[in-house]
Amino acid sequence: MKAILWKDWMICRRSRPFWLMTVLMVVMMLVYIVGFVVWLGNEYTAMVFMLFGPMIAYFPPALTAGTSYPNGHTLTMSMNAPLKTDGTVEAMRCSGRSMTQYLLAKSMLPMMLGLVMLLPPVLYCLYGGALTVRSLTTPEMVYTLIAVPALTFVNEQVLLASHATTTGTLNIPILITLIPMTGFTLMSTLVSPWVALPIMLGVGVMALGASALRSRHDYPTTFRRLA
Repeated sequence: MKAILWKDWMICRRSRPFWLMTVLMVVMMLVYIVGFVVWLGNEYTAMVFMLFGPMIAYFPPALTAGTSYPNGHTLTMSMNAPLKTDGTVEAMRCSGRSMTQYLLAKSMLPMMLGLVMLLPPVLYCLYGGALTVRSLTTPEMVYTLIAVPALTFVNEQVLLASHATTTGTLNIPILITLIPMTGFTLMSTLVSPWVALPIMLGVGVMALGASALRSRHDYPTTFRRLA
């Protein structure tokens, strides 16, 4: 798991477009969240974070999609550019190792990136007085702090299960992840955070199971059978 996380990090670290887009998304989320807090007032700060949490979770899987296809074609504007994996998923599956371990490892970097994107608005609001340390334990903020990595995990499983072969087919699951983002954004306005959070975690477990089953279907355990 550590090796996969390190490999993904090194790919992103050497990618200028990754850093450019990440900084752009961080600044955009900071401006939007702080702007809404200023507009609505400090008493609605936690609610603003609760609404923007699922939106933040949409970006990390898309920003790190290149870690699964390191040939660089994920950055092209062409819809027909071929995507070639580095063979990690095939090696993991064919060796008979648990695909759950691989899927969790591939999700670590996007989840960490989601928390990094959430951190600047939280720190700014703490500095400005819109949030207090005690308010971080309110249901809305607890929901946000858990929802960002949890929904990022769900979205990452959608991308991993797609096994895209071209940039065009990769865009489809990226667009599909708009569905859980929109759904949980609306849910946060309709039900209690303590109701929405278990539902989100349940969806995450289901997404992990579906992604693992898809991998088992696509990649036979060839190496284990030979052994």
